[in-house]
Amino acid sequence: MIDAAAYGKALFELAQEAGEDERVRQELAIVRRALREQPQYVTLLDTPAVQTAEKLGLLQQAFGKTQPMLRNFLCLLCEKRAFYRFFACADAFDACYDEAHELLRATAITAVPMLERQKTALREKLERITGKNVELTCRTDASLLGGVTLRYGGVQLDDSIRARLDKLRRSLSETIV
Repeated sequence: MIDAAAYGKALFELAQEAGEDERVRQELAIVRRALREQPQYVTLLDTPAVQTAEKLGLLQQAFGKTQPMLRNFLCLLCEKRAFYRFFACADAFDACYDEAHELLRATAITAVPMLERQKTALREKLERITGKNVELTCRTDASLLGGVTLRYGGVQLDDSIRARLDKLRRSLSETIV
C-alpha cells in the first residue's frame, strides 16, 4: 500500500519545480471528475486480471493529452496496483497547492442562491479573517430554510434557521417543567 500523502506531495513538488503546478491542478480536477463519473474504471485499473501493459494503454487513451508528469503519475499508480488511492493522492496534492498559494477553499450552503454581491462580501470577509485567498463554492439546500452554513479549513459554522430550530428543540426538550 502506498502513502497517498507522500505521493500527492511528491507530485506537487515536481509540478511546482517545473512551474506547472497550476496546470497539473486543473488537469487533476478533470481526471478526478472523470473517475468519479466512472468508478468502475478505477476498479479495472487495479484488477490483476488485466495485463499491466493493457491498463497503461487504457490510461494513455483516456488521459493522453494531460501534462506528461500527471500521466506518468497515473501510470505509476496503475503499475503499483494502487490506483484506488488516486483520490487520496489528489487530495494531498490540493492540500500542498493550497498551502503554497495561501488558498482557502470554502463552501457556503444557503436555502436560496446567493446574489453575486453577497458572494463577494462573504469571500472578502473570509479573506480578512483568515489572511488567505478564498476560493468560495456556493450550493443551495432548501432544507436549511434560511441562513447559511459555512465550511472551510476543517471548520463548520452553521447559522441556518434549521440549526437554530434544532438547538431550540433540544433546549426545550431538556427543560424540566
